[in-house]
Formats: sequence, C-alpha cells, structure tokens
Amino acid sequence: MLPLEKLRRLALFAGWAVLLVILIATLSPLGARPHLHGLSANAERFLAFFAAGTTFAFAYPRQRWRILAGLVVLAIGLEWLQTWEATRHGLPRDAIVKIAGAVFGSLLSAVLDSMAQRRRDCA
Repeated sequence: MLPLEKLRRLALFAGWAVLLVILIATLSPLGARPHLHGLSANAERFLAFFAAGTTFAFAYPRQRWRILAGLVVLAIGLEWLQTWEATRHGLPRDAIVKIAGAVFGSLLSAVLDSMAQRRRDCA
C-alpha cells in the first residue's frame, strides 16, 4: 500500500490532468469536444468536476473549502467563456451540474480522508 503522502501527490497530478481535460473539453468547438460514449453531456460534466473535486480535495486536505470555491468559480467562468465560442452555449443549468459534481467529489474526498485517519489511529 502506498503511503498517504504519495497518494496525495498522485491525486495532485491526476487533479491537474483532469483540469486540463476539462478546459480543453469545455472551450473547444462543439465538433472537437471529446465525448464519453454512452454518457449524456450532463453525466460527463458531473463526472469531470466530481473527479476534479475528489482529486484536488484529497491532494490539498487543508484547503478543501478553497478548492471547492475555486471549482465553483471555474464552473461558472467556463460557462461564461463558452458564450464566446460560436458553436457553444453557456447555460446556468450546466454550471449547476458541474458545481454538484465538485461538491460531491469534495465530500467523497473528506469521507475517505476521515476513514483513512481513523484507520491510522487504530493501527
């Protein structure tokens, strides 16, 4: 099993990779946007921000609220930026789906971190 600090470093790398994918997928023209087959656009939005929330909140456990606030601002900002791309549209409901993903991801990270802490305390 990897030590917790190594897991946090891996989560940090994964978080930045997810963020890069989110930026590319959100700001590229609609025809160039990557898709996950079998998932709706809302499921993709939710999962992307869920992954970002989970990985960043785990990588930065003392900054969870700031991470979540940053992801909320990012979701709103990216929806606004989509209005500048002719083939895209920024909608408040899309931002809400992204924010929900970030919230649930951050919560999952907090729960898993708490479980890991209890496990360390019992060992």
